[in-house]
Amino acid sequence: MTGTNQIYARQRIYANPRSNSVYNQQARKENKTDPNLGDRLDKILKEDLNNSTQSFISSLKQWHDKKGFLTAGQLSSFEKVESRYSSGEKEKLKEWTKEYRSTHLEDAKLLARYYIRAGYWTAMANSIINDTEYIPNRHKYFKMATNKYAQNVMSNARDLPKFEKGSMVQLRSTFGRDNAYCDLAKLASRLCFVISTDANSLSAVKGGKGYKVLPMGYSGPIDIEERHIMKPNKKGTTC
Repeated sequence: MTGTNQIYARQRIYANPRSNSVYNQQARKENKTDPNLGDRLDKILKEDLNNSTQSFISSLKQWHDKKGFLTAGQLSSFEKVESRYSSGEKEKLKEWTKEYRSTHLEDAKLLARYYIRAGYWTAMANSIINDTEYIPNRHKYFKMATNKYAQNVMSNARDLPKFEKGSMVQLRSTFGRDNAYCDLAKLASRLCFVISTDANSLSAVKGGKGYKVLPMGYSGPIDIEERHIMKPNKKGTTC
């Protein structure tokens, strides 16, 4: 066998992990063993973990008890969780929990309703709405809450209303042309009474402040955005 052929032959052998003992030895080196790893896993399992983290660490513990090691990827993931429960990180989490509940919770609920409807950040949004004990990761929360869409939603919610509660308004003639209100297109140009000016604002577009209005001749109130209503004019209808 020529020198070139010998090189190709070795490459074929090394490319096959089943036939290459050197490859398998290297792969085994990637598995991480630590005589204290079992105790470290047990220690984290005693922490106040949420359900998903509890399940994840439990699965790592079962793997470690059976195999005697964690893979490099498993250990890396575990160490990320473990780092959250150092004394310093616990204090940071305590401070963030206090800040979140006193300062951000109501905004978080408003944004969560928007994101559930929009189809983004849904895991965090659902946890905010459905789990009263849930505290989102600080970095992820601010990433969710400070982008331009979230800021527009919050701006719409905080804006002073252009139309007062109890006043008469008129739905614009273009009302119902977008998908959100297409089933109410028959109400275009309908006169309405403003019932509330603080309905949930679930839109990031300009003029997205939420209102609840009662169209004349209609069976009940509807939630609508400010951009779809105007002062009454002679084209307004009652039915």
